[in-house]
Amino acid sequence: MYSSHPPSLSSEYINIAPSPSKPQDKSQMFSDEARDASRPSITYLPPPFPPPSYDPTVAVRQSFLRRHRRFMNFVAYFIMLILVTFALAVPVFLWRGRWAEERKGADDLRLHLAIWIFASWAFFMLSNLFINLLPYVFKLYARLFNPGWIKYWRVFRFMRFATTMLGGILGMYCSFVYIIHNDKALFKKGPKKPDAKSMDWDDILKNLAINANKKLKKPSEAEWNKIVNDILTMAVVWAVLFFFEQAAMLFVSIHYHYRADGIRIDESKRRRNALLTLYEASISLYAPFQEEFRSEDAIIRNGKGAGKGKFLSKLSSSNPKVIVDHALEDQRSSAAMAKRIWMSLVPEGRDILTAQDIIEVIGAHRRAEAVEAFDNLDKNENGDINLNEMVLIVLETGRTRRVVYQGMTDINRAINVLDWMFRALITMAVVIFGIVRYIPSLAKMKDAAGFAALGLTWGLGRSLYEFINGVIFIFFKHAYDVGDRVEVYNMAATISVPVTVKRVSLLFTVFRRVDNGKDLQIGNDRLALKRLENVSRSGANREEVSVVVDFNTTFADIQNLKLEIERFLTSRENKRDYQPDCDVRVGSIYEMNKLELKVKFTHKSNWSNEELRAARSSKFMCALVAAIRRLSTPKPGSIAPAPVRRDEFEERSEQAAFRDLTLIPVTSDELAQDSNVATGAEIGSWIGQTSTGLRRRTDQTNGGVYFGT
Repeated sequence: MYSSHPPSLSSEYINIAPSPSKPQDKSQMFSDEARDASRPSITYLPPPFPPPSYDPTVAVRQSFLRRHRRFMNFVAYFIMLILVTFALAVPVFLWRGRWAEERKGADDLRLHLAIWIFASWAFFMLSNLFINLLPYVFKLYARLFNPGWIKYWRVFRFMRFATTMLGGILGMYCSFVYIIHNDKALFKKGPKKPDAKSMDWDDILKNLAINANKKLKKPSEAEWNKIVNDILTMAVVWAVLFFFEQAAMLFVSIHYHYRADGIRIDESKRRRNALLTLYEASISLYAPFQEEFRSEDAIIRNGKGAGKGKFLSKLSSSNPKVIVDHALEDQRSSAAMAKRIWMSLVPEGRDILTAQDIIEVIGAHRRAEAVEAFDNLDKNENGDINLNEMVLIVLETGRTRRVVYQGMTDINRAINVLDWMFRALITMAVVIFGIVRYIPSLAKMKDAAGFAALGLTWGLGRSLYEFINGVIFIFFKHAYDVGDRVEVYNMAATISVPVTVKRVSLLFTVFRRVDNGKDLQIGNDRLALKRLENVSRSGANREEVSVVVDFNTTFADIQNLKLEIERFLTSRENKRDYQPDCDVRVGSIYEMNKLELKVKFTHKSNWSNEELRAARSSKFMCALVAAIRRLSTPKPGSIAPAPVRRDEFEERSEQAAFRDLTLIPVTSDELAQDSNVATGAEIGSWIGQTSTGLRRRTDQTNGGVYFGT
């Protein structure tokens, strides 16, 4: 009934659910000859290893540098510190030897400046060493007392630059005050200020160290000394503000990502670990590129089948973790991996995967791991997984990983913009304060500056309003994430626009409309005034269908209609799509000439996937039409129709058309822009087709085939 498309070197299809073209008996269906004949035949030739341009000397050197990269960076860091420290220490030792017993202003100041520069560098170096060593000390402390704290060591790495600047500038200021600012011997009466044209370097130092125009009462009266001290004071203020600004940005980033991506990342990790366990069990039964799964293994590694795509190297392809992570990046590879895992673990003649099948393969001693892996994949809690459901789960896992990464990228970009704006604001405030302090004429222009600021606020008020609203809407209201299905309403409207979040920015959001596929950009200040319904964050969604029947329809007919619907929802082929509960109620009697029946049913998942939602809704509507025809329910104002009689050929044609009309495709990634993205039709996997496993049980009493024993 359903034709399969075996993959070839130029094929764009994956044979997920093959079915024979001719009916066969059970013994022939599961024989080796029949199975081998039904499977695709592909001669896959991997690239030569090592390649012709392989140079073992270069490979060994690159491998050594890659393995010892952290140690080499550590050595280079300390070599740089030692060289700079030695270079700054040389002037201190040279000028100290020329220091006479009677201190001279120029020589004394030259030595103190060298000591101050060396001390400033020492404070910067010690601050940087402290913040670089602190994460390792913190991890050691966390391992001893609370291992749950280890994950916070990255906080110190993020604060490295701010901590280094704060410690270094604070040390620079303190050393300047102690070494130069408060040393009265450096500021004493001396010769008059010479002509600037005839001054050499020693004269400039003498002019800086000796104020000959007046008798000084305290060192702070030296003009250059006050200026340097004020500049360092403003630098300390900037460093403190910058440190707290970085801490605030870190808090916003952690808090947002924890709320937005924490649950999805944990679920994605659990499913990825479950797939890794099952893939290791699969390759233990059927080694890669064996006849049974040669085409699937080729697609898993390069995404398009043999001869296409970028092939993984021989070194990386032997690692199951690398293979699973690589397969989840592409939908074709994900579908092929799902098929390989499912068909290799399910016994012959069965069309569902259970936890007991996994236990038989990996061993009874790993029962807890097998049950956990199965529970992570059985999201609908049916107790078993068929092939098409397995494909849906693996595709959804890969899509979640891509959406989370894209969402984190967008939010990190927005946080970066906010961070740089606050940095610029802090720097401008400190600089303006310093300019006003040293240019007295600007202080007299405060009234004019106030009017200018007022006019600037009026001109940029709208932009400032959009910016503030965007920050509040994105980071505090947090109505959606990238990849979420959202219904957008006006405040007083009842008709919504179904969209999917494509990109999030600080001032606007880009959506992809579900109805026509167009991109829609709306400012975040406008979105704050609209009503948003987040479908992806909701649970299982409930749908209501209205059916208008004749007023003389009996209550028994209504009850029979409800029983027919319940029988449809609880059937084996539909339990993966719908929840078993339904409700049929009389909603209105109008003018006593017709009855309106409200039929409510619940999907097994929410409506974040529009293709899956539409297919399930259409399937239920077809079943409802079939039930109404079967019960001969009359329409308003008509006589009950006679039952429709069909011959055997018409009945078979009607059933085949019903199955074709109610097929539910594999989900496709709506946000993907790559032309190689697979859709349900390309993958060729449909719920409703039957497929059986390939695993043979060599021992019917204890499961026979064990993995890892």
